[in-house]
Amino acid sequence: MKDTELNSILAELPQIELDAADWASKAGTILSKYFGKPGTGTNDLGVEYKDANNTDPVTRADTEVQQFLVSEISRRYPSHGIVGEEDKLKEGFVPETVWILDPLDGTRNFLHGLPAFASSIGVLHKGVIVAGAIFLPWPGETEGIVLHSSLNGGARINGKRLAIPQIKSLDPAGISTLPGSFSATFKFEGGFGRRSGEPRMAGSIAYELALVALGITQYAVINGAHLWDAAAGISILTESGGKVLKHVKVPLGSRIIGSVDAWEEIGRLVEISETGQSTYEEFRKLSPSLLAAPASIISEMSENIVSKNMGIRGMTGSLFKK
Repeated sequence: MKDTELNSILAELPQIELDAADWASKAGTILSKYFGKPGTGTNDLGVEYKDANNTDPVTRADTEVQQFLVSEISRRYPSHGIVGEEDKLKEGFVPETVWILDPLDGTRNFLHGLPAFASSIGVLHKGVIVAGAIFLPWPGETEGIVLHSSLNGGARINGKRLAIPQIKSLDPAGISTLPGSFSATFKFEGGFGRRSGEPRMAGSIAYELALVALGITQYAVINGAHLWDAAAGISILTESGGKVLKHVKVPLGSRIIGSVDAWEEIGRLVEISETGQSTYEEFRKLSPSLLAAPASIISEMSENIVSKNMGIRGMTGSLFKK
């Protein structure tokens, strides 16, 4: 990717960030209207399910927030594209600039009255994340909090500068985020697991990435994310002094001596074709596994969280590692 590829959007980014933050806050106001109070049950959420097994719920709150965001974005940025978790569009090409929306990440938490959810707004230009905003409900904050950022512009929380604490080493008594599928896909090298921290899962990927940016959790491993879950969080983490790496798998047929899975810089979140275009279908695919941490410890984390299927070189290296 050439640095000049983003020149056409740079002047707009401060206003895009402000708009994303404002709309994330208003999305939070809509969600608060539907969120049930402890001990009183939930409000009428009109729950439907997107799958036959009733494991992927969508509520009236999801739909109303997405409709609000689409309306605001379309009015102010009519030339931009929109990809939302709750829309159905999968065909055709997207414009250069695309807004990525998860109106309510953590729907099941929301349904059961657990205040661990988020509304996430990311912006991509030519496949590169350039801005993001996340609303979170928060103790002591009636209107919640909004984390927001833009490329080379830093990150903020409710308008004030946000910076991840650059810890020198992991605190074994600190907390971290590991997915339920971690042990099936990854492992800790050597004795690293004994100092890897106490694992926690929030049930919302956007919420979990925000916790790393806030310095509450030390790091997060994310499996099974879509762009709408992670785009805004990646922007906020990167701009606040964090790093987010993607896990690159060597295809099974290519696992020969010298091959090994690896954590790599993200670069583009969506690859652009030779014609310079991407399809809506590309934006709706699952993302690779992600590793998020302060920049000060990302190398240590990436060296000690490894794939269980490592290739011959990885396996022999582990056998003889001192």
